Order: sequence, then structure tokens, then C-alpha cells
Amino acid sequence: VSVATMVRRAQEAFGRVDILVNNAGYGIRGSVVTTAAADWDALMAVNLKGVFLCSKYVIPVMAAGGGGVIVNTASNVAHVGLADRAAYVASKGGVAALTRAMALDHVADKIRVNAVAPGVTWSSYFETMLETHPDPQGFVAALNARSPMNRVAQPVEIANAILWLASDESSFATGSILTVDGGMTAW
Repeated sequence: VSVATMVRRAQEAFGRVDILVNNAGYGIRGSVVTTAAADWDALMAVNLKGVFLCSKYVIPVMAAGGGGVIVNTASNVAHVGLADRAAYVASKGGVAALTRAMALDHVADKIRVNAVAPGVTWSSYFETMLETHPDPQGFVAALNARSPMNRVAQPVEIANAILWLASDESSFATGSILTVDGGMTAW
């Protein structure tokens, strides 16, 4: 299904689109030198182009309906970087920059655009890694050590940040990047 079709179906089903959460992404290991161009392009298509396309087709619908809210998922690495993850860091930095640009471009349409920038968050990706890791306790300890709070985020903690950005409680926030990373970027 194309993004345009997805948005059309949502509008047909609900009459309008008030909130868009762009929450997709994956990472690959590699520096600029070691990352294959095809792997770079595939990651950018999901992590950055997906945000662009979903927003491109939702914004006119939101504007016609009197406004709305877009919340993008960036990453705390957009602020601090991460070794051996050049494509991921670039894509999530791009999401943060695109968020600020969209906020300015669509403020007159009464569309607020913000992003959440999570740190390490427990997910099925880590569950799978844990099942096959030779040292599961060491693996979890290493993940926990990546933040001053000495733990990873639970998905609900990131969901709560997204919910706040999507709600009227954050009505004066646009172009903001809300970092939820257990203090990692404060180090």
C-alpha cells in the first residue's frame, strides 16, 4: 500500500487526520567507509524518507481539517553521535532537522511538528539478541550502562513522551526535540 493510499483510507475512515506519529527505523553497523551504498539507501528510505512521505501526504489533509500534530521519532544520537553507526546517526539527525523545518513551514496551517529523541529502549530487537547472545547478563549490563540512570527505557516511557507531544498539553511546542534518554546526552 502506498503512503498516499494509506492517508486516503484514514481520511475516508475517520473524516480527518489529527495526529501522525512517524515511528519507524532500524540501524546498521558501519562507518561511512564500511557502509555499502545500497545499505545506506535502504536505511535512509525507512528512517528518513518514510517521515518525509507520510508527512507529505498527511499535511494537506491536516491543513484542510484545521490543523493537527505530527510527532517524529528521532534519536538521542541526533545530539551526540554514536561510533560505527554512521547511517543511523545521519538518518536520525535528518529526522530532527526535518522536524524543525516542517514546524516552521506549517505553523500557519496550525500544524505542530515535534520529535521525541529516545535513548536505548527495550524492544523485540533486543529480545532477539538476548536469546542468542553468549553472555545475556553482560549484554543487558552493557545496555544499562549507556545511561546515567543505569537502565534502558521501557517502550511505555517513550510512548508517554509521544502522547504528551501529541496532546494539547504541549500546545506551545513546535519544532521541539524532546530527549528521553535517561541522561545519556547530559554526559
